[in-house]
Amino acid sequence: MIQLHFEPLHLKTAHPFGISYGTSTDTHNVLVRLRFEDFEGLGEAAPAEYHGENAASVSSALKTWADEAILGDDPFAIADLVKRLDKSLAGNFSAKAAVEMALHDLSGKITGEPTLKMLGLSGLAAPMTDFTIGIDSLEIVEKKAREAVDAGYKMLKVKQGTAYDKSIIQLVRKVAPDLPLRVDANGAWTPKQAIAMSHFLAEHKVQFIEQPLPKHAHVDDWRLVRSAAAIPIFADESVCRATDVARLAGAIDGVVVKLAKTGGISEALKVIHTARAHSMQVMFGCMIESSLGVTAAAQLAGLCDYLDLDGALLLAADPYAGAEYHDGYLRLPSRAGLGVVRR
Repeated sequence: MIQLHFEPLHLKTAHPFGISYGTSTDTHNVLVRLRFEDFEGLGEAAPAEYHGENAASVSSALKTWADEAILGDDPFAIADLVKRLDKSLAGNFSAKAAVEMALHDLSGKITGEPTLKMLGLSGLAAPMTDFTIGIDSLEIVEKKAREAVDAGYKMLKVKQGTAYDKSIIQLVRKVAPDLPLRVDANGAWTPKQAIAMSHFLAEHKVQFIEQPLPKHAHVDDWRLVRSAAAIPIFADESVCRATDVARLAGAIDGVVVKLAKTGGISEALKVIHTARAHSMQVMFGCMIESSLGVTAAAQLAGLCDYLDLDGALLLAADPYAGAEYHDGYLRLPSRAGLGVVRR
């Protein structure tokens, strides 16, 4: 039988990280270990309160699955297990994502092959990943932007959702006049504000806006904003599953995929393919998480137009080594499974 074990994974950020929902200096994730014979697969749950999850709810779901021995005895029956997890407890997407990535890690280690190869995704070129500048005072935003430029990051994402959003953009553009730039409002704007900001952002050569409207905004509001916006509009918090993509078809230009909200690699692939079927662009993102979660997400990077896989780069200390940042790109390890090891 596959044995499920889990434990807290407490991560601290290098700097306070601010978004429209609030500012934090740490995050409480959960580490999953799946053991089968002499092999161990690792996964990371990165729950978010605004998606209805936290470390306690993740641990509760994982305990239920462990007590019910729901994982069975076949590490390669991943699709079947995903169905059983969906039926066992509603929601709990980050917990499911952690179990599934651990299964991919486990099955890869058993065969001696990298997960990328097991998924049939070898050889695809991945885009650069950005580096995020969180909400803070203007003085600190400028300091963070200069640090990012000095560190050699090739493109930036800037968080919005303040009374001084325009000043933030102007400051970042002063520090980084030529770097590719995208913006994430985390649902902070009304349709009217989103449309007005899109024209301001276009003047400052911003590529697109991520989640300008609240999570549960009506599709008509999304359609209104897209029709009048000066730059493309992407949905993040409003798109968790493939059905959400279909619901917003024609009302947005792109989707942001994250393992923690899709429930794992299997559903993330469905989201990506559904978006492509509706002629949408795709960005793959992450929460604040270690290189374990980021490396799992990076397995699908070659299917995407944009990457926002900087969660581990924002940490004060990353407990795992996996995908490595080099000159704008994440390079996956060649080791079996996810290829992630403890530092």
